[in-house]
Parts: sequence; C-alpha cells; structure tokens
Amino acid sequence: MSAQARWGVEFAVAEALGCMNDHDASPTADALDALVSQLLACGGPLSQMIGGMQEAEASGLSSPDAPPILEVAHSLIRDVNAGLPDRYTEQEIRVSAAIVEEVTTAICENIFFIPPSEMRRMSRSSPSAARRRNRQRRSGRRRR
Repeated sequence: MSAQARWGVEFAVAEALGCMNDHDASPTADALDALVSQLLACGGPLSQMIGGMQEAEASGLSSPDAPPILEVAHSLIRDVNAGLPDRYTEQEIRVSAAIVEEVTTAICENIFFIPPSEMRRMSRSSPSAARRRNRQRRSGRRRR
C-alpha cells in the first residue's frame, strides 16, 4: 500500500532522512556520553519528519481524514524498528524506553529555549545594556 493510500497524505519522497550527526561517539566516551550523542543524532530526523508532516497538514496537502500526526509518526517509527525485538529482550527495550523518558523529562524541566526576540528584549532592559547606551550617548556628545 502506498504512503498516500495508507496515511492520506500526497507527497513524493526522494530519499530517507540522512543521519544528522557529524561525528561518531568517541570510543572512550562513557555510556552517558554515548546516550546523549545518539539522542542528538535522532533529534534532527525526528524534527524534520514531524515538521514536514505539520507543514503538509497546514498547506492542505494532507487528507482531511488523515490520522493525527503523532499517530502516523508513531506507526512509522515502530514499523522501521520492528526488528528490535529479534535482537533485544522485551526487558532491554522497556529499560531503553524508561531511560529515554527520564532523559526527555530532564530536558523539558531543565533546559529552556529563549526565542531571539525575547533575548533582544531582555538585553535592552538589562543593567549592562543601559550602561552601554549611556556610554554611547555620552561619547556622542560634543564638549564645549
């Protein structure tokens, strides 16, 4: 069954998403470094995939009766990883899921994205920015 028939989305895909990391985990990296490197490596393709689905939906290319984006993404990711239970025990897969869940929670609770517009606003209202503006004003005045 074609992707269009299966998901109600009209598109043509030239190739699969490429790997987003430009470095291999160091052979001397500890287990946590290896985990973080792999999470970063999968973040780009996941973001591209979801972003592309959202763009297709917003532009009207998605069928009105298409399933929700997260449902489609879940199914696609599960399908391409269907062989994992042949190589890992159910317990290993559950532990991996629990680790990813814990890491995701830690990221969401402790790392914050500040939009550039907010950074500009904050820098304009900071004490150091006020001192900079005052110095600029003073240096622009002529002495008589």
